[in-house]
Amino acid sequence: MTSFKAVLSVITAAHLLYMVAAELKMLSENGSYTVNPDHTVVLPCVVQDQGAKKAIWKNLKDGSKISVNFEILSQEKNKYTIERPQDNTHFTWNLRINNVVDGDQGYYQCYIQENPNISVIHYVIVEGADEVPTHTNGSANLNVTSCCIDANVSSSCLPVCHLSSMPTDLNVLTACASDINKVLKCGTDGMNHVGCCKRRGVDDICLDFCYGAVPSNLDTQHLSCLSQLPTLLTCLEEGKMLLPGPPVAVSVVQSVSDDQKSLLVTWRPPIQNPDLVTGYKVLFKLTSETHYKSTRIIGTSELMFKLGSLQLEVEYSVRVVSLGLHGSSQPSETFLVTLLQTQPKSEVEADILDCCSKKGVSDPCISKLCKPDLLTNVPPVEILRCDADFDKVQQCLVGQRDHTPCCKRNSLPDVCLPLCAGQIMNNSVDYISCVIRMPIINACIQEGRAAIPGPPINITVLPGVREAVISWDNNGANATMYTLLYKQKQMNTSSWSHMAASSSPLLLRGLYPGTLYEFKMAAANELGSSLLSSSVVFLTYENVITTPAPTQPSGLHNLTACCSEKNVKSECRRLCSFDVLGAGSLDFSIALSCMDQLALIISCASDGRDHTMCCKESLVPSACDNICQFSQHDELTADFITCVSYTGIIANCYREGLATLPRQPQNFRVLKYTSHAVYLAWQQPKATSTQIESYSVIYSSSNQTDQKTVSTKNLELIVNNLNPNTNYIFKVVSVNENGTSAPTPEVHILTKAFDDGTQQKKCNFTVKNDTNVKTKDNFQPRVFYGTQEECQKYCDIPLCIGYTYSRQDKACALYMNKASLVPFPQPGIDFYNHTCPTPPNIIPPGNWSLQFHNRTDCCQKINVTDSCMEACVTGNFQSVYQCEADYSKILTCASDGRDHTSCCQNLQVPENCLGFCKGHLVPTTGIQALCLNYIPRYVQCFVNGTMYLPTPPESVMVKVMNGTTVLLTWEPPTSNCDALTGCHYVVSLWNFEKNITRNKTRETKFLVTGLKSQAVYFVAVMAVNKYGKSISSGEMKFVTPPLVADVDISVSQTPSYPPSQHGEVELFCNVYSAERTFPFVYWIRNNKIIRKGRQLKMSGLSERDEGNYTCSAKDDRGIVSNVTHFLRIMYKPKAYNLSDESYLADQRQVATLQCDFKGVPKSVKWFKGREEIPVTEFKESFHTESSLIAFPTHRRSVLTIYYVVDAAFDRYTCVGYNDFGNGSGIVQLRNGRLTPPPTVVPTVPAVRNVSACCMSYDMPKDCLELCSFTVDTEKAFAQTDKYGHCLAYLQFYTACASDGKDHSECCEKKGVHSFCSSSFCAGFVPDDMGSIFLMNCVTDTELILECVQENQEFIPSAPALTAVLNNDVIQVSWDKPEDNPHRVDHYELYWQGSDSPSTPEQVSVVSSLTNYQIKNIKEGVNYTIWVIASNEKGSSQPLNKKWVLVKNLKPSKPTNLHVSEVNGESVVLKWDPPENHAVVTNYTIMYRKAASKGSYSQLTVPGSVQMYLVRNLQPNTLYEFQIVANGPFGKSKSAALGSALNSGPSTSANKSKGPERSAVPLGIGLTVAVLLIAGAIVALYLYMRRRKKMNYGETVSFENPQYGSRVQISGLPHANDSSDEGFGYAPLREDHDIEHRHTDKSNLRDEATMDVTMS
Repeated sequence: MTSFKAVLSVITAAHLLYMVAAELKMLSENGSYTVNPDHTVVLPCVVQDQGAKKAIWKNLKDGSKISVNFEILSQEKNKYTIERPQDNTHFTWNLRINNVVDGDQGYYQCYIQENPNISVIHYVIVEGADEVPTHTNGSANLNVTSCCIDANVSSSCLPVCHLSSMPTDLNVLTACASDINKVLKCGTDGMNHVGCCKRRGVDDICLDFCYGAVPSNLDTQHLSCLSQLPTLLTCLEEGKMLLPGPPVAVSVVQSVSDDQKSLLVTWRPPIQNPDLVTGYKVLFKLTSETHYKSTRIIGTSELMFKLGSLQLEVEYSVRVVSLGLHGSSQPSETFLVTLLQTQPKSEVEADILDCCSKKGVSDPCISKLCKPDLLTNVPPVEILRCDADFDKVQQCLVGQRDHTPCCKRNSLPDVCLPLCAGQIMNNSVDYISCVIRMPIINACIQEGRAAIPGPPINITVLPGVREAVISWDNNGANATMYTLLYKQKQMNTSSWSHMAASSSPLLLRGLYPGTLYEFKMAAANELGSSLLSSSVVFLTYENVITTPAPTQPSGLHNLTACCSEKNVKSECRRLCSFDVLGAGSLDFSIALSCMDQLALIISCASDGRDHTMCCKESLVPSACDNICQFSQHDELTADFITCVSYTGIIANCYREGLATLPRQPQNFRVLKYTSHAVYLAWQQPKATSTQIESYSVIYSSSNQTDQKTVSTKNLELIVNNLNPNTNYIFKVVSVNENGTSAPTPEVHILTKAFDDGTQQKKCNFTVKNDTNVKTKDNFQPRVFYGTQEECQKYCDIPLCIGYTYSRQDKACALYMNKASLVPFPQPGIDFYNHTCPTPPNIIPPGNWSLQFHNRTDCCQKINVTDSCMEACVTGNFQSVYQCEADYSKILTCASDGRDHTSCCQNLQVPENCLGFCKGHLVPTTGIQALCLNYIPRYVQCFVNGTMYLPTPPESVMVKVMNGTTVLLTWEPPTSNCDALTGCHYVVSLWNFEKNITRNKTRETKFLVTGLKSQAVYFVAVMAVNKYGKSISSGEMKFVTPPLVADVDISVSQTPSYPPSQHGEVELFCNVYSAERTFPFVYWIRNNKIIRKGRQLKMSGLSERDEGNYTCSAKDDRGIVSNVTHFLRIMYKPKAYNLSDESYLADQRQVATLQCDFKGVPKSVKWFKGREEIPVTEFKESFHTESSLIAFPTHRRSVLTIYYVVDAAFDRYTCVGYNDFGNGSGIVQLRNGRLTPPPTVVPTVPAVRNVSACCMSYDMPKDCLELCSFTVDTEKAFAQTDKYGHCLAYLQFYTACASDGKDHSECCEKKGVHSFCSSSFCAGFVPDDMGSIFLMNCVTDTELILECVQENQEFIPSAPALTAVLNNDVIQVSWDKPEDNPHRVDHYELYWQGSDSPSTPEQVSVVSSLTNYQIKNIKEGVNYTIWVIASNEKGSSQPLNKKWVLVKNLKPSKPTNLHVSEVNGESVVLKWDPPENHAVVTNYTIMYRKAASKGSYSQLTVPGSVQMYLVRNLQPNTLYEFQIVANGPFGKSKSAALGSALNSGPSTSANKSKGPERSAVPLGIGLTVAVLLIAGAIVALYLYMRRRKKMNYGETVSFENPQYGSRVQISGLPHANDSSDEGFGYAPLREDHDIEHRHTDKSNLRDEATMDVTMS
């Protein structure tokens, strides 16, 4: 035991010694770690002797804490992991950052919470992330004095705010003891400069200053930071350019949702450097906790975040930071918010319904508007219908509380504050900023319902002559103060008087007698105020009311005396006895004779008392209640018959009540009434045996079933707070402890409509009768009966403009549509003609029906600001906060030329919000702004519509045929309009009277007939498919000409399809009229008559023959009718009209590229990039579809790309194919995010000096006189003796006049002879100057000069060209033309090899590209290359030609590699030589097993061979094969088989066992051998046939031993055939592969194996 104690003492002493020797210390050293994106990095943090202290990881870039010990504070739980190796003897808190991204680059600090100086800081570098730019020259002139003065920094500390002038002996810690926080805030300017400070080597102890915070352990050791001021200043300057400021307008409110445990945080971008923000983080914690947690990085466009899974009834601290590429801001101000237990949704709904009901909101409006989500879900049109009640509904929605303080606290714009206070929306105010912040408004309303008291409830008033006592109950949260506003009701101009109270009741003094007063109340506490309660109106008494003396008791009621007083007949007075009545049965003979006296007798027996309680206790049926309380004012009804059997019981109740119940008051009357009060009076009953304690006045309105009761001890009472213009029913009863009297007779009173003597009202009341009545249920005329209120409800429909109502007949008549309201001749009080108030116009002035062709067109025309243009063009729906003012425009343009109405209607978007769905600009003023609540539904429709709906038709043209007929033509939409979608077109035609006709067609043209001559019409076309429709193409206006004779004229073409080049065609002009003859019919081409007669035949067609041909027919009156036919000709396709489009990547944009082709291509294929790879090979990156559309004049190929990604940006080649060859065009898909080149602004060139051009050719002086556009050509041609010698300079005249441009197209249109248009107009002299057509050129000189002058500013000049040989391609590039470069539509590049001098190759290139690679060039060929710039007016001349000789080409890859035979252990490969004709010395064949992926086996084959047998393969094995062509100047790329090849089963067992050989090439010998063998067999067979003289069938089959199939030799004749060919039969047809098959004779079958068909 002693030894154990000794050991224990040693151990304890050693441990204590270690505790003394050890110290808290950071063992890890600062480090830098480089990591690739999407990888992981681990940052070490090892602490010695940490004990119970906590280790914290912090991101210095944004100041957020990542973890505390093992707890991850960031909401990105999967982003960070704390690792702690088990075998480490120290405290280890290694931080693992997973899936690293660029934004993770920066500094990370691990420190001990209680001792921040013990820390380690690591720098993480992400490969590829942007480097931080540095500014090495710090400035000592940083001066923030003005900021310090605004922050009330003390004068002793102000020198620190201008460091360059700070005294050297100033003790900063003493001078700025209370101001250091303010100085730091001014110096850091709301930015986090820690990253820069750490990067520049600032000591860790000083980093807090870079963050703008005062160190928690501030002491003299921090004075060392003063020596690092230059570095700090450099970082402050750098931060002003590289760091964002903190977010502004931050708000934090409890979120409105089923989950009440959440906070809604919103903010606006920072004021400083908002464009540098890359994201935001929300930092939050329980106020009682130490460390903030952080959210994920929130995108720049969100500006709103919901913090969920929080706790109720505890306080949270919340703030927001801005993140930048190189750092972050300091946090925003901190918000302290406590989550309260809010009112359940069901209670809120019930509260709103109750409020609306009490405020008198009509029933239809209650059901439609009185909902908590009114401003986010109810269509504005419903609000319009209930416009009169909307102000009341608004008050109920906000809980009758004013939430303005909350809205202000959460930075809502001032325009939104009225909504927070329950005020009605102003139709002239734009509420877009409020609608997008509706979650904040709703959150404030929810918060206020729990924290702010509502208006007082159960308000009662007890008026006197000069005072009134007002009582109420508290509503909701406890109120600390109540405010009463009151005034005289009749004085509309009087101001409200105020009175305050801390509790109920309140005595209101200083009133006037007999005066009508109105008052309202509000409740308040320290958090806010309620809205005012509904008005309460009361009338003061005119005189002091004295309580009447109690009634004097008298003897019991004498029934007989009463009957005598009422003059009951003597023979009936026997019934005036309680004994007789109470006997239980009546003498029916007496009762029948006294029927007219029974009412008097029963009233005397009841004595005006209410005996119903006794009757009920005696089990008398309730049907007899009127008998039990019968009075002299009542009449007997049929119920009396059913009560006869109970007369004894009722009579006993009468007798019992005489001793206990009070008698009925007398002389009940109305003394005075107003719009809101009725003054009643009555008298005490005559002397009675019972005491009366009080009186009860019972009243109700005529349309209400609930009765109200007011008690008083007086004989007068004012019933207050009634509704104006309402019919009320009053009665009064006497009351004592035993019961009541029978009620007095009812008094009916209609309160006044107004109390100021006027009868004006919102609606006019006149009189009318004999009006058809229509109801809301079905609009069939009928008479409707009911109350005036019911009549008014029926008028609550759009078609109703007024109603009439007759109280006398209780009849209602509604006025529908535009019926006039004419006053009835004799107005009467019972008749009302009500004009329903016109609903307010919610649409402000402006054109709100404009539609736009597509998104880009819309954004440009709708005046979107420059900063939001990109968001508009790309359809960025997340830009709502950055582009508030433009957001409605962005929504408008997002429809992208499509009509999404059907989709929106399916998603319950209301009618007056459908404008956005149609691409209309919708105003955001007043309640129309509520349409923005449907943004998610719009976006859903827009996204779906882009994939399915068509865009509008393009290039709509109207061609007027005659006074009654026009022809409409258009081009198809660019998207979603083809046969698969069932696309068609709807043509709408209307006139000024808006008489619209619509026609459907599937063609891109429509003939409109039956029009009026000399009339104005409008036409529009829209595209429709099975998913929906586009918007209209836009209206086009046209005027029909005067009517001429009815002529039917048309053109028929034979053949009907486009004729081919070198072919022929016939056009026939069909002219017919029932009344006229046509002696003159002729054909016109380019303004020249080319043929007379109806028939036009042409042969030897060429490209120049394509175009318009007009048939002109003149009738016997001289009136001319024309019809034009476009003749298309098939020749080698030629591309033109190339599109050049810009798009944005990753925005789900659908791109379309197009090429128009002349020459009628049968098919068009698309290729991508300079390598011209088929677009179908890029399906892993994007999907493409191509279509070929036929137009009257051309064919258009459209390539559609779904969806644009970065990989899609490139040049694209469209190649059109037909029987005459192929033609190609190049277009470009450009990246819209790249800065486009500056637009070339054309300048008007100086007038060209043609004379100077001629002078450059050294012409004689007299010939220079002809070198002018203004020369008198007729005079010049007449003086041949003077100017004849100038003909030698004709070539120079032509060159100078054409100015390097080809005007032939213009000349053709003007009718210049084809000989001249193809030569002089094109800018060169014809070769055949002796042609007889030359005189036509003289005649057409004026027309030629017109074209030259007209096209000076339109046709571009020739581009300057360069062409060089680059390996196996010719690289061609050119400059834009010097003249009219902005007019270039496309370039046409031509090249012609010396080996094919007939026709050149050609490609069309979009105007934005100026380079091209000519591929597939051939060795030893000299290429001539030229380029022209072209547009619709013409083109430049083919000048600046270049010549390139191709030599030393390396071979292109072999082509058409395929397998002709597979034989288990061997295969036969075939290929074609390279297309570029380069010298091939040999070929390298490479092959390997497909599964091995190892090296290839190689075989070398001579260059003269194109077939090879590869042997020694393994049967049933997949192989890959490639081949390379080798030449003296290099080798080609490899050509591979399309897929791996299966070598097939072995056939070696069927072959002869000859010696094995290596793979050898198959030569001509095998081919000959095979033919000889086949020929021998055939000859042998024929010989045997003739010898045996047998008849066989026509077909003989030979079995192929290698394939197990048969080679059919057809055409063998019967014996009697007399063919004169070799053996008397048709030519032999064999299988293709037999020619090359290696044949072993041992495998051939003998005669016995032949299949012979016997005849």
